[in-house]
Amino acid sequence: MVTIAGMAAVTYATRASGLWLGNRFGIPPWFDDVLAAVPGTILVSLVAPAIVAAGIPGIVAAVATLSVAIALRGNVIVPMMVGVLVAAALRLL
Repeated sequence: MVTIAGMAAVTYATRASGLWLGNRFGIPPWFDDVLAAVPGTILVSLVAPAIVAAGIPGIVAAVATLSVAIALRGNVIVPMMVGVLVAAALRLL
């Protein structure tokens, strides 16, 4: 219980200090662009190691997914399905 309470206190202090600093000193306009890019960078940092760990089939599936995603802008389901199918087909070979 002490460990959980300590982790909660550290998490709260981190968030509260960020809010306090933002309110006290103001947030520069360019920082909104940085925060907008964070979800994409987190996604890449989670997906890239899995692609590399999958080897050639993973890389080929990622390229196929990216190609279909670029061709079908705004559609998410079809590129994901293509990537899964390509990876599965290459693993069966």
